[in-house]
Amino acid sequence: MNKGQYTYIIRYGVAAAAVAALCDPVVWRTEAMPSVSDVWGYRAVAALVVLALTAVCLGRRLPRLHWADGVALFWWVYVSLNYVFVSPYPAAEAYGKAMALGVAYVALRLVIPFCGRAFTRLWWVGLCAAGGYELWTGFMQLAGREASRHHLFDVTGTFFNPGPYAIFVAVVLAVSVAWWYRYGEAFAGRGRWSRVGAWSVAAVAVFCFPVLVATWSRAAWVAVAVAAACLLWKAHRRMVLWGMGVAVCAGVSAYFLKQGSADGRLLMTMVAGRAWAGEWLCGHGLGGYAQAYGAAQEAFFAARPGSPLSVVAGSPEYAFNGVLGVGVEQGVLGAVPALVLGLWSLAVLCRRGEVSAYGWLVLLVSSLFSYPFALWPFLSLAVAWVALAVSLEAGTAEVRWWKRTAVWPVVAAGGLCVWHLSACTARRVEAYEEFRRVRGVQDVAFLEDYRKKYEDLKAYPDFLFTFGTALREAGRYNESNAMLRQGTRVSCDPVFYTLMGNNYRDLGAVAEAESAYRKAFGMLPGRMYPLYRLMKLYEAEGQMRKAEEMARQIIAFRPKVDSPAVREMKNEAKKLTKR
Repeated sequence: MNKGQYTYIIRYGVAAAAVAALCDPVVWRTEAMPSVSDVWGYRAVAALVVLALTAVCLGRRLPRLHWADGVALFWWVYVSLNYVFVSPYPAAEAYGKAMALGVAYVALRLVIPFCGRAFTRLWWVGLCAAGGYELWTGFMQLAGREASRHHLFDVTGTFFNPGPYAIFVAVVLAVSVAWWYRYGEAFAGRGRWSRVGAWSVAAVAVFCFPVLVATWSRAAWVAVAVAAACLLWKAHRRMVLWGMGVAVCAGVSAYFLKQGSADGRLLMTMVAGRAWAGEWLCGHGLGGYAQAYGAAQEAFFAARPGSPLSVVAGSPEYAFNGVLGVGVEQGVLGAVPALVLGLWSLAVLCRRGEVSAYGWLVLLVSSLFSYPFALWPFLSLAVAWVALAVSLEAGTAEVRWWKRTAVWPVVAAGGLCVWHLSACTARRVEAYEEFRRVRGVQDVAFLEDYRKKYEDLKAYPDFLFTFGTALREAGRYNESNAMLRQGTRVSCDPVFYTLMGNNYRDLGAVAEAESAYRKAFGMLPGRMYPLYRLMKLYEAEGQMRKAEEMARQIIAFRPKVDSPAVREMKNEAKKLTKR
């Protein structure tokens, strides 16, 4: 084996390992709560660090610095300063992800130039291979051979919800169609293995369609339509224009098909924009989206009493618009670097004819209507696309041995930090699993266990609500309120305020209880229960005029979903007005 063949094998081996590390988070079981998949996300970054150190040792060239590297460094430094000086929220997990992604970016900036075209050739292959696995899982779920990850939906793949699953399938569809459109016929006319590869990509593209239909994801279809229009625009403009007309008609039909969901997304966009405007420069702080959104939604409905959008209001766990999510937490100083890196890298990849650029386009478009960038699999893909674009533009330069040696400690230190983060995440995952086993039991005996887990789980609303409820059952109302107040910092669900009102009522603090109930109703005017609690509070205190006013509101209230509990509350309100 000569030196050229040896170099060829090494580069393709490193490229294959890097692509595997980036695509592996997609095929793991993604959870909404802390899980082992988060631990392996950090370990995948650590694997990239090892590959980067290997590339530095074996190569004689290092990547040139580019102005985009400066933008990425500015963003990472700003996020660190935001976490330390601006954010009053428990955001250690969010900052840990930001640090790991920064290390992954540095590692990929070393790996991709070393691998050269080997990485770009394997990158879209890895995406299609991961997509094939997800398609197989989806078809097994549709056939009833495997269980869905969500009790309300038939198909979710390895994700916990059909939304992010549909987005990844759309990414794979865009990449496979773009490759076939540009190179498929040429490969289909070559040798046996070239034909097998070409028709395998075609099969992946074909099977993406029924799975996308089964997910009912409008965000994924919109992103696919945008990618198709960009792919066909130069050669088939007239067809694209006709397709845009059909897409508009289909969009109107889809709106009326799931109007409540569409109105809910519109409301979330308006409320998040209002929250961003409140702290437009530096944002509310890392991890502060939920509390800022809840306060903004309360102000929104206070200025618009009787708004029809109150029926579709909710308490979202994620920002359903990536730009607004970054803007609310990081302000303009964080949103501008994010937009610059995302749009610039997309333009570079499209200009250079990379077929994976259409997958990046799908991911960026879908992030305007969903929450892919809240999940590890999509964060890994996003860093890879940005690093690929910068590497293609920057190029490399031959350097002396001592410069390569100086890179080693910096990258190795980043790898050690990421490994430490994986250990911390593993500890949180273990604590959360222990909590899940006992959270249905409201017993004083578990209070000390909850207290020991507080430092690890203080950023998780379900833990804080369960802990607060257990303290209330034990009669520790003030301690319960302290825990519930912590929950209002990481969640915009008004149920925390409702339970705080119950605690204040039992403490005899009527004014505080009334304020908590009214705040709960102000955040979500579509829920009747806070009004019911107010009615019972006024009735118990002998304030019958206020109680009758609440009763009339309850009788006139139109609930989003009727239930026996709603009918019972309305019956009690009618009895009170008759008395």
